[in-house]
Amino acid sequence: MDLMFRSINCDAFENIYKDLLNQFPVKELKTYDEFLELLGTDEYKIYQVIDNNVEVAYVILFEDKVHKVIWLDYIAVFTEFHSLGYGSRILDGLKSLYPDYTGCYLEVEKVNSDDITTVRRVKFYKKNGAEKLDINYIYPNNYGGLEMDLYFIPYKEVSVGKEFSIHVIQYVFSKLHNNILCINDILTKILE
Repeated sequence: MDLMFRSINCDAFENIYKDLLNQFPVKELKTYDEFLELLGTDEYKIYQVIDNNVEVAYVILFEDKVHKVIWLDYIAVFTEFHSLGYGSRILDGLKSLYPDYTGCYLEVEKVNSDDITTVRRVKFYKKNGAEKLDINYIYPNNYGGLEMDLYFIPYKEVSVGKEFSIHVIQYVFSKLHNNILCINDILTKILE
């Protein structure tokens, strides 16, 4: 049976935010109020992922309607459902949810050989078709930014070039990270 993606509103976000705080480092998270502000737009979406009437995960993404790509902001499977294959099914389900889109961008923590979680995460994304982009990517935050890798999962037989990806980054940053004080410095570093 296919997974069901159910869009939620601000009212249902509180429990997801609590889970975000448990599953993601603070330096990778927006504040609660920042999330609520983004959820007030028609481009920022949170989907509950339902399997057999049970919520197993959630996906938070930005629909870049200009470039016809999605920017996966967060994907998380609830702890009790880890290692059951939901991650791959969710990434596959997003392709079906966005059939007219070219693909999906992912911000991924850099591999640290001392942290097996980072190694497994990259292996997982690559197994699901993600390609690491040749971009010096920095995740914007008010701590000066966090060096990460940027990946792309194509939904069609197309590869995205660096120039296209830079345009996407600039557009997405203007929508998702316009509150970051050092955003222009971070963009400059990415463009170097």
